[in-house]
Amino acid sequence: MSNKNIKKTWQTYFEDGTIKELCSYTNPDNMFKGAIVGVCFDDPTKGDFDYAIGTLYNGGKVNEELSLEIVPKNTWAVFPCVGKMPEAFEKLYKRIYTEFFPTSKYQPYGGMCIEVYYSDDILSEDYKCEIWISVKEK
Repeated sequence: MSNKNIKKTWQTYFEDGTIKELCSYTNPDNMFKGAIVGVCFDDPTKGDFDYAIGTLYNGGKVNEELSLEIVPKNTWAVFPCVGKMPEAFEKLYKRIYTEFFPTSKYQPYGGMCIEVYYSDDILSEDYKCEIWISVKEK
């Protein structure tokens, strides 16, 4: 997948009911507090990458049209994001790579990132979500 296809994929899944179905699997007591996530399994700066939309698996029966994906154990840097999407994400990603990584003891590792969406109110100026990036010490 490429970055330009992500928005289209989310739109398709909203329209066809997949997002609503994924919401039925959420659990407010898990590490993502019942959120829907977008997971990039590869470094998106290097061209096409594997991307999934989902929620943390709750151990129950899953519709056969959906798949289970394993997210490897990682150390994560978690960045809160506030603002209208996608502008807020774009600004935060830029700050992470131009301000955080150059000055911190961490560097990106493994190319993975998780985008945590707590609601569908993405056009709100005070929308809250998170970006999780897999890291290791420099």
